[in-house]
Amino acid sequence: MVQSQPIGIFDSGIGGLTVARSLKEALPLEQFIYFGDTAHMPYGDKSPEEILQYSKKIVEFLIANHVKLIVIACNSASSIAASALRSAYWKQVEIMGVIRPVVNDIVKNNIKKIGIIGTQATIQSQIYPHLLHEADAQIEIYQLATPLLAPMIEAGKVSQSVLYQTMADYLSDKHFEDKEAILLACTHYPIIKDEVNTFFKHQKRIFDNAAPLAFEVKKYLTDKNLLATVKKGANQFYVSRYSDTFEKAIYTFYGKQLEVKEVHL
Repeated sequence: MVQSQPIGIFDSGIGGLTVARSLKEALPLEQFIYFGDTAHMPYGDKSPEEILQYSKKIVEFLIANHVKLIVIACNSASSIAASALRSAYWKQVEIMGVIRPVVNDIVKNNIKKIGIIGTQATIQSQIYPHLLHEADAQIEIYQLATPLLAPMIEAGKVSQSVLYQTMADYLSDKHFEDKEAILLACTHYPIIKDEVNTFFKHQKRIFDNAAPLAFEVKKYLTDKNLLATVKKGANQFYVSRYSDTFEKAIYTFYGKQLEVKEVHL
């Protein structure tokens, strides 16, 4: 691996662009290759076997594009497939998921009661309780699958009252009342972070994956002497199925319009 190689990022759709945006801000000299598997989104309602199958094809695409690191910018894929992907491809490339960095951040901030919302796949995997209890056996955790949120955000309905009402219905669960923090365990959810904060009247700490992951990526590249010293090329963005809906939602997730290419794996 050399400094000038790009970083690969993938997600089930466009939610991972929140991670790409955070990485771009933290590492402005790095080149990124992003792949959104829009043909199969969302991963949250797929079987573990399907998620692993899709993820392997994307990893092989990114490896073929000579990336120096792969970031799984998707909680569902991180929780279901990360371990298997590392076992299969460890000789070719380092693979980093979105889960451990935010778990470390939660523990570092001495959070003792936390509520977690995420996709069905992420919640059913029990990955967050497992890792959080591994680090702090006393932490109190309540999880809730919120399967309607990611597809609604992906469809660009962020500003519509129906999205806020759906979010409010989920967050009204009484088990969230005594929690000191909420983890948005889906890379789509930073789009509604302000709304979540408002719902809880700014009384809870709100965590998401993007910033802790950017910190860990920068640390890894620094430790391995792989930080880019000059921008070698433009960032590249690929999807498995292009649509007008995707194009319209790009600005919301990434902060600027992008040239996106369709690639069938």
